[in-house]
Amino acid sequence: MNKDDGIVWSLCRGGDRKAFEILYRKYYPVFFNYGKLFLRDSDLIQNCIQNFFVKLISNHKGLSDTVYVRSYLLKAFRHTIYNELKAEQIRNGVVVCCPDEILGNIDQLIDDEETTYQNELIASALKKLSFRQREILYLFYIRELSHEEISTILNINYQSSKNLLFRSIAKLRDLLLSDPSWNRNK
Repeated sequence: MNKDDGIVWSLCRGGDRKAFEILYRKYYPVFFNYGKLFLRDSDLIQNCIQNFFVKLISNHKGLSDTVYVRSYLLKAFRHTIYNELKAEQIRNGVVVCCPDEILGNIDQLIDDEETTYQNELIASALKKLSFRQREILYLFYIRELSHEEISTILNINYQSSKNLLFRSIAKLRDLLLSDPSWNRNK
């Protein structure tokens, strides 16, 4: 746990607006990048972040005490995105499907970055992984979350988080090693 986050979180639970501002400034880029896993529309991601913080501030008395502030916030933000997507689909008359099928837009993260030839091979292999496998790799390696935090976000137990990460890495390794151009360019 980040000790500073714990202090700020306690202040937020007491309704301190400055504390919410600190959280907002610190986590805005994290939420924005996490939102890009699910949504392509930057404006919609920004709206989700704004709505999320308005809801946090409005309901500060109901916020739970937590050791893992970052994972608590990411999990809550994930629910905000899901709810927004469902509402958007209802407004547009679209049938709501499984969120993992709807939200599998992690490819945008890959396409947004400049890539070298090896990065392109890695990107291609990542696209062959399931959404859940890509998500755990993102949470563990990019966001640097612990298995405790990941298990909370994904609603799985600690050991399942470790197993999913191991299987995801093994699958990625197999995909890369089966590509003849990977061995040639190492």
